[in-house]
Amino acid sequence: MKNNVKTSKGDDTIPSYIKKTEEQFPQLTKGLKKVANHLLQDPTIFAIHPAKKIGDIIGVSETMVIRFCNSIGYDGFSSLQDEIRKSLMTLSSDASDIWTSQDNDSNFIVEEIKEDIKLLTKNAKKINIENAQEVVDTIINSEKIIISGYYQSYSFAHWLFFNLNYILGNTSLYRPEIDARVLEFLPKKSSVILFSFYRYALDTIRLAKDAKMKGIKIIAITDSRVSPIVEYADHIILVSLENASIFRKGPVTLSIINSLLYEIIRRIDGVEEISPTFKYFIKENQYDKKSGD
Repeated sequence: MKNNVKTSKGDDTIPSYIKKTEEQFPQLTKGLKKVANHLLQDPTIFAIHPAKKIGDIIGVSETMVIRFCNSIGYDGFSSLQDEIRKSLMTLSSDASDIWTSQDNDSNFIVEEIKEDIKLLTKNAKKINIENAQEVVDTIINSEKIIISGYYQSYSFAHWLFFNLNYILGNTSLYRPEIDARVLEFLPKKSSVILFSFYRYALDTIRLAKDAKMKGIKIIAITDSRVSPIVEYADHIILVSLENASIFRKGPVTLSIINSLLYEIIRRIDGVEEISPTFKYFIKENQYDKKSGD
């Protein structure tokens, strides 16, 4: 099969690991090229998984994944993975060129994205890193995690639940119609993550109050230091909207959630096999596993 790898030596916005892969690609063996192709097409799997898991997904050995890292100039897999993670989490300062390289005066989509970026930047400057690390510690050290959000917040709760359960395997999405007594059966070292935004759903506040009475750790993600849920929370992640439209809270909240997820991934050893309860159209065992060197 022909490999169409375009080089990007002259573009400073291209991550270094991509440049190195493209430069070394012609000299790589067949098996190493297979690893290279997957890295160029989907670097996320290299950011999330350990080398052995990546080898299983691609259909090569763990040794070949490590050899690939060495072949393009890295000391080992960890060095490459660290660079990929930083690249995926960092918005290039050159991104502003997007707004000046074309006439966007009448492009309402671009204008709305600009406003989202402004709000994201303001929130990034206000994040208390020590508090965020404590939140990550609480999540990682919890035997069981319950996540809840009502109305618009349900989408945030579901996103965090799905991805956190994928990583840790111990997370549930709170459903009031069937989980009325769920707090009574939680292990001692458990935590509850609650999304509470204006107008502050009463059921979320009641759940926080019940969890507090049972001594369960509470992480509140909210839009105000004086929101009703704050008095019950052990940790608070503040999403600052600064009088912006309620629609602006979506990108900011999801960005903060994703930052926490990336830090959790970084702090644990790696993700094991996907739970059999997750069903996808494209499954990992559909990858061709007959590749040789």
